[in-house]
Amino acid sequence: MTTSMIDEPMEATDSIADRIDLHSAQLREELQDTVLGHHEALNDLYDFYYDCREPNWDGFGAEPVGEASLLKAYNLIRSLPLGYPRPSIGAEPDGQITLEWYRNPNRVLSVSVDPRGVLHFAGLFGADKQSGRITIFPDETPDELIHLVRKI
Repeated sequence: MTTSMIDEPMEATDSIADRIDLHSAQLREELQDTVLGHHEALNDLYDFYYDCREPNWDGFGAEPVGEASLLKAYNLIRSLPLGYPRPSIGAEPDGQITLEWYRNPNRVLSVSVDPRGVLHFAGLFGADKQSGRITIFPDETPDELIHLVRKI
């Protein structure tokens, strides 16, 4: 039988609530590194960033992907609910990072993450086409984006 950190002897300064909070945070970190989490998408994000951080990374004069875009995309991926489909990661010639969810040619969502925290999206959901802009906030996935990913 294994024991959890909650079962271990408490120090005088520990509270049960603090121990549960710490344990919950550790479990969430472990889950995010599983197939249900975002570990692979974050690895892909870093790979694209390192490949596209210099000017002319595509050989056709592309702008470099900046750290601000990397940070916004990182926070957005980390804030996605666990178990959501993993987006494909890409970069655009204007230096923005692209997240794409693809099921088939009639179900696809492409989201560009700009360094100011604005998402520009275009999606095809069967016969329905949708595009627009969404402003993101740190550590929060916009409800509109969650709704769009669910439609894929």
